[in-house]
Amino acid sequence: MGDHADLSADVVVVGAGAAGIPAAIGAARAGAKVVLLEEDPVIGGAPSDYYVCLFYGRPITGVNAELEHLLKSKYAPTPRANFFLPSGYQRAWREILSAEPNVRMLTGARAVGVRHKKGTETPRVAGVTVEVLPGVTFDVTGEITIDCTGSGIVSELAGCTIMYGREAKSDFDEGRAPEKADDSVQACTWMYFIQGIPGAKPSDRADWRPRGVHVNVGIPFPDAEREPPPKPVLPGETDPELYLQWGGGPDGFHGYDTRDPLSLAQAHAEAYQSLEPEFARLRENGYTVHLAPRIGVRECRRVVGEHIMAEPEITSEKFPEDTIAIAEYGIDIWPKTEERKARASSRDRGKLEWPWQYGIPYRSLVPRGVDGLLVAGKCMSGTHIAQSSFRVMPIAGSTGQAAGVAAALAASHRQQARDLDPDEIRKLLGSKEQHLQLSFDEP
Repeated sequence: MGDHADLSADVVVVGAGAAGIPAAIGAARAGAKVVLLEEDPVIGGAPSDYYVCLFYGRPITGVNAELEHLLKSKYAPTPRANFFLPSGYQRAWREILSAEPNVRMLTGARAVGVRHKKGTETPRVAGVTVEVLPGVTFDVTGEITIDCTGSGIVSELAGCTIMYGREAKSDFDEGRAPEKADDSVQACTWMYFIQGIPGAKPSDRADWRPRGVHVNVGIPFPDAEREPPPKPVLPGETDPELYLQWGGGPDGFHGYDTRDPLSLAQAHAEAYQSLEPEFARLRENGYTVHLAPRIGVRECRRVVGEHIMAEPEITSEKFPEDTIAIAEYGIDIWPKTEERKARASSRDRGKLEWPWQYGIPYRSLVPRGVDGLLVAGKCMSGTHIAQSSFRVMPIAGSTGQAAGVAAALAASHRQQARDLDPDEIRKLLGSKEQHLQLSFDEP
């Protein structure tokens, strides 16, 4: 049995994924002692669990730029790769983390409770309780805890106000929102790799190529019948016939409560059944399938912060004074079929509208009414529509790194995160240790 003694640090980060790892590194480089917790045995988040193995959105900056450099230089499946394998993300992240002596990482550590400091007027988080076996728990305490779970579960356990589903159009003056609020969230998809089976006869697939992201060529145009065959340009390069696919097509899988493990288990079962004919067709055409361990969850809880980001801020390309991360991505809400068809004749198709450039305010990382806690990544404070833009990995990573720096400052100053001067955070984010881009005018 392992050592399950209580731990303490300056900063506790829950979730070692797209937001959590940059949060831990950002805090450590700002001088904090950090404990990074991950419930899975492996780190990486979406690339490991969902096979979201390519960068959507920009800028790729700060810690994420270091990740991209390592992926391209050491862990790429081909010299011109458009995406990287899950093991590449895990290895690259571990290489970066190994150079951070201030970070202690624990995998297989599931946070099941939140510790609160006693005697405070405002609820104040003092860390989390980790369960490793039934009845076997230990506490990890710190001055500041950062919720980078993607599900927002730590924030809900902490007593934060939670949003789930779609807001009404009138709530935040969002033209793409429904007339009435409901519990619908963005579609799930089940991503998978396919690869040509060695020895399959060329005639098996000479006139048929799958859609998706080819490791060398990239993403086909939306109106293309089939992706064009790859054109190797490097001496000695061959076509590995490796593709990344979105299982569920343009619609994805709707109607599941992404907060509920039993509902997600049902999503897995029904999605697998619906995908089996496609897998059979791929096999008949000479391809084998490598299915992600889990169905992909785009949206779960969102935490109400000091500021709730909404559609008008994104489409008007606002950069608030307290901007601590910048983003370039469209509104990508994955609506149901009937909604997409209803919008088909207008620019507001309900699918990806690319791109807008905007700033993410520090206030959206600070939960309303709860101290000792920051939130980063796809569960931070924003509407259903805004979240569809800021949820992607490069943007989540920037918010995570910013939250880590803010947490380190709050811990060193013995100050609540909500009372920090955003300019101090911004100054530190621009340092050579953090090198996080805060303007699109920067090279």
